[in-house]
Amino acid sequence: MNALARWNIETIFFLGVAGDRRDIVFEPNTVNIITGASGTGKSTLIKAIDYCLGSKRCELPAHVRRRCVAVGVKWIRGEQELIVGRVVPSVGQDTSTHMFCTTGRGLRLPSRIEEFEGPATVSAAKRFLESAFGIDDLDGLPNETGESKGRATVRHVTPYLFVSKEVIYSETVLLHGLDDADKARDIVSAIPYFLGAADQATAIGLQQLRALERSLEREEARARAHARAESSAKQRAIALLAEAHRLGLGGPVNVSTSEADLIADLRRRADLGLPDPQLRSDDELSVLTGRRRDVFERLTNLRRESKAAKLAVRDSSGARTAIARQKEKLELAEHLKLNVVSDSCPLCSSPTEKGREAAATLQATLNIVRAESAAIERVRPGFLEHDRVLDANMADLNSELRTVDSQISGFIQANESARTLATAAQAQSHLLGRVSFFLETLDADLGNSGTMDLSSLRDSIDALRDRVGKDERDTKIRIAEAQISGFASTAFGELPTVAPCVGSELFFNSRKPDISVIEESSKAVLKMTDVGSDQNYLAIHIALAFGLQRHFEIAKAPVPGVLVFDQISRPYFPAKSENEERDEAEIIGRNEDDDVVAMRKHIKFLFDETERRPGLQVLLIEHAYFADDPRYVAATRQRWTRRSGNALIPLGWPVRPDAI
Repeated sequence: MNALARWNIETIFFLGVAGDRRDIVFEPNTVNIITGASGTGKSTLIKAIDYCLGSKRCELPAHVRRRCVAVGVKWIRGEQELIVGRVVPSVGQDTSTHMFCTTGRGLRLPSRIEEFEGPATVSAAKRFLESAFGIDDLDGLPNETGESKGRATVRHVTPYLFVSKEVIYSETVLLHGLDDADKARDIVSAIPYFLGAADQATAIGLQQLRALERSLEREEARARAHARAESSAKQRAIALLAEAHRLGLGGPVNVSTSEADLIADLRRRADLGLPDPQLRSDDELSVLTGRRRDVFERLTNLRRESKAAKLAVRDSSGARTAIARQKEKLELAEHLKLNVVSDSCPLCSSPTEKGREAAATLQATLNIVRAESAAIERVRPGFLEHDRVLDANMADLNSELRTVDSQISGFIQANESARTLATAAQAQSHLLGRVSFFLETLDADLGNSGTMDLSSLRDSIDALRDRVGKDERDTKIRIAEAQISGFASTAFGELPTVAPCVGSELFFNSRKPDISVIEESSKAVLKMTDVGSDQNYLAIHIALAFGLQRHFEIAKAPVPGVLVFDQISRPYFPAKSENEERDEAEIIGRNEDDDVVAMRKHIKFLFDETERRPGLQVLLIEHAYFADDPRYVAATRQRWTRRSGNALIPLGWPVRPDAI
């Protein structure tokens, strides 16, 4: 095998009705440019590659589908060759299940469908591609479509290959496919596998773990709602019992009694019927009012303490974060082997203690930061526990306050009932009717309030968490994210940007996923929507695409070494609608404006970065043509202009018999 160690695309070809074949040939390990007028079929190339990677729907345009019967892609990796073909459905049909896969050396491109080798279903073809690309073959949990939940597939590599028009300068869509809710969850689930942080079995386990964690969250929410309902029922029962006592239907209520005993007491009083009316004294109201005042004062003091505790927790968290950042930076020094610093100058070999003095100073600083980190870790749990205790005490006092309010409310309602109803007997009868209605409603609610035992679910989550090594996986993901962020930041610095992105760094978060911009001057963390320029969005997407590919190269991830960019000039030449037909924009360096200068920087970066990355191939689909750039001209594989009349599919190709 030669220096090309990753899969590249050699040819994308289309088969016509009469045995014609249209070949679009590319060079491996370099930049390849397709340029020309709008409406000539440039963007169709991305859809052709995607269709031959097993997409569910054929999104080839009608002009192509009316004149082509099949499309194929020839992949190469060193001396290995792989041809994948797929039947093109007629207009009106969503897709075709007929695919063809073959691998070997010296493979010849077919000119007719009958010449394709390796007929297969779409599912079998995707497994074939996964095996060729190196994606582990491990069955997961089949869903209703036969796919395996949590298993990385060949469909999950497309976000890292295509920087399409939906992505190129979007402030909301980070990777190709994430704008589709049906695809996004599976793409995100497969990210740890492609980052090298998890194998297929772990990826499937993580998918199951997330499902169990979501189930636990739902059940815990139901349990909290049920607990609130129980608390409400208890307060209502206390209010009814207090009113019953006020009207002479039994003795005083004990608020510390359990809910079940309070309900049972209500049932007994309802069953006893109406005794002789004996209205109670109003002295009880003053006692309840005093008790409420005392509870409210204690609650006010606790709230003041809680606010102070939360400020302390927040400050400790801020200090912890700052120290952790300094610690991470300083720990890089450990790789310098400070304990073996030479006592001589590396240039002239003369004796010097400067190296050891610097190493000792750096080591001392690291020890201080470690000590500060340890101090924060010792103190912070105490703050957190104190805050938790205060919250629990406040919850208890709030519950007690509601209970007292319920008793006062019941007492007042009893007085109002006694004043509005003609006799005490009428008041008692009215109360017993309310008690009966409450008990009937409570019985109906209890019949529908079943909650599961959460302990077994938590045990399952703990067991699965141990099996998939979630903590270790999270560490690997953070390492991969840091590496990708570093690569992307380096690339970002070479691309044209405007404020606030000039000189900024990028931070990639794979779990959402999203990317943050760390502003150079203020160190503010900006979201994509904060950077406010199509030029900045373009630079972010290009930098991230190359940063990911650099990581895949190092991690030997099963992702082809291909990046396809669909018109990076869109933010610079938006003069007409994309739906308007316009000819190729030929650019020759005379009186260039800022947009053209910025485009040249992008083009230079594409060439320079691709040369630095062995095995990486860039396909640039572009409307602009830089006629005075020798590298651009040499890399242009196809040029489809209005004057030439050339296009992806020749106009002379006959239409299919089944074309609509």
